[in-house]
Amino acid sequence: MVSGMYMGEVVRCVLASLCKRGLIFGGVGTPKLFQPYVIDTSFVSIVESDKKDEFIQTRAALQRMDLNDVTDEECENVKLVCCRVSTRSAYLVSAAIATILNKIKRPHTTVGVDGSVYRFHPHFHNLMVKKISELTNPEYNFDLMLSEDGSGRGAALVAAVAAKHREMGIVPSQ
Repeated sequence: MVSGMYMGEVVRCVLASLCKRGLIFGGVGTPKLFQPYVIDTSFVSIVESDKKDEFIQTRAALQRMDLNDVTDEECENVKLVCCRVSTRSAYLVSAAIATILNKIKRPHTTVGVDGSVYRFHPHFHNLMVKKISELTNPEYNFDLMLSEDGSGRGAALVAAVAAKHREMGIVPSQ
């Protein structure tokens, strides 16, 4: 539930639950709000691209959901839900990366990151850098680099390097 395929659905579930409990949209949702997978992750990125106390993109995203007459407070709540879900996603991914960085104990590592969330979300990179820095031994520096060649090529490259190391008798440290 951290990938672009699911973040929008997590946001939709939270908004639908808040609506059913009468905490947002006056307790009156739209059919789209209650339809699974109708919100994709681009919704989250669009909402989070608004500046503080600005709701231009948020209102546009909500209009796609047929939610037209929303208050500034409701827009702020939608932004908060999107922010919490994307922060959770970035922190979960960052925990995994930090664990690996702490395990391999290199002074510097470049981490290739692939995916539409990392590529298009306005804050995802910064959220990851912040959390990885908090979780990683300060002796281990890292860079996050967007890998635009796709995960299949990346996996093939890793396999090729591993095979070459095996041929050369280089054994990874435990």
